[in-house]
Amino acid sequence: MQNFEEKFKNVKYKPFTRQQMIDCIEGRGAPRPGVAFGTWVHLDLLSEDKQEVLKKLYEEYPEDMQEFYVVKPSVFGKEGETYTWCDVPNADPSIGRTKKVGVDEETAISWETYRKISKDVPDINYPDMFKNAPEEDGRYRLAWMSDGPWTSIWRYRGMTNSLMDLYTNPEDVHDINRRVLRFHKAICKRGKEEAHIDGVAFGDDLGMQRGSFISPEMYREFYFPYHKELCDYAHSLGLHVWMHCCGDCFNLIPQFIEAGIDVLHPIQKYTMDEKQVKETYGNDLSFWVGMDLQRVLPFGNEQDAINETRFLIDTYYRPETGRTIFTVNNRLEDNVPIENVVAFLKEAYRYGSEAGGKKDE
Repeated sequence: MQNFEEKFKNVKYKPFTRQQMIDCIEGRGAPRPGVAFGTWVHLDLLSEDKQEVLKKLYEEYPEDMQEFYVVKPSVFGKEGETYTWCDVPNADPSIGRTKKVGVDEETAISWETYRKISKDVPDINYPDMFKNAPEEDGRYRLAWMSDGPWTSIWRYRGMTNSLMDLYTNPEDVHDINRRVLRFHKAICKRGKEEAHIDGVAFGDDLGMQRGSFISPEMYREFYFPYHKELCDYAHSLGLHVWMHCCGDCFNLIPQFIEAGIDVLHPIQKYTMDEKQVKETYGNDLSFWVGMDLQRVLPFGNEQDAINETRFLIDTYYRPETGRTIFTVNNRLEDNVPIENVVAFLKEAYRYGSEAGGKKDE
């Protein structure tokens, strides 16, 4: 394990310790909002000049936690492969495909094919599951799992079919949910033991630009039980559960809280009212606040990014509780001016520290 003080002795803003992040998430206060871009910024997807800017920036402004991806199972396994979501030979519908299909339909298989998948895949004992885990350095450690049950059904059936399946094949939908839950619970257990993680994260994009994909009643029937069982299990191990949910999920947040979700990302701008969300649920939930990637960062200027950062801090952050960590609201793409990203990150630290009662360094 690296020495925290030694590693970060020359940075502009010292990152949170593990305990400070835990306190921030659990509402015991934080000296400033947390900042953790992590898995939402894939450097290899950006141009080389932008990569260099961000690498230098991270050296001066290190993130407040260590995030990494659990190695994901393949969608369609090769013969004999067990770390896969589908081990049925030649099940990949792209084999022999001559016509283009929608991106959400690229891996869609029939229920007949799905029912042939072995019950024990993905292999929960896969030895390299945590090979991406960085060396411990005293910061909070978050492991990103594969998609949650709702997003996972798209992988098997495509989005259009998935919406119909809730009505036509409910038992098959529950079978997918149980398969995903089995895998996620194994990640929790092994992640705690092998990678010394503090939290797990998954994505279930239940929101659209206007409203949720499914009603609260449908969520209650098909997804709440699995989210709750995951949260109960993770909490029994001392882990937090972080959930990514794009779009407008306002009508589902009460059930997210009941299920035990600890941190919600991104509270997407232009789909939900940030102040309403904070005022309604800020005592029961922490927010991994996502800076807007639809309008502000890609099409605004540096001052727009600074102004939006201040708005988000004023809206979400309270020094006495914390409960606020900043990132972008989805994967950072190369169309975003790097100057805007830098302005956002620097202002999150500067203005956030000021809001927490500290002076500029």
